[in-house]
Amino acid sequence: MFSALVSWWDGVELWMAQLPFVLQFVLVMAVLLPLAWLAAFVIDRGVDGVSARLRRYRRSRLRPADGKPDQPSAPNTDTTRHHEGTAQ
Repeated sequence: MFSALVSWWDGVELWMAQLPFVLQFVLVMAVLLPLAWLAAFVIDRGVDGVSARLRRYRRSRLRPADGKPDQPSAPNTDTTRHHEGTAQ
């Protein structure tokens, strides 16, 4: 089975090597562009799925025991602290 596949692939390579460059380019693009698009689509969906699961997991861990979501806290407006290395 494997040797038949290798023999077929060798024939395809030989056939393509004998074509003019423009036809080689067109054939390679006709095969590679859809494969690259499919790979990008699958990777995009996979990353979206993993990030959605992680987001749900993190939200469930951050929720307090009473089940009510936390209220967003006000931004820290403490202006008495200075950055390190600056004059006070």
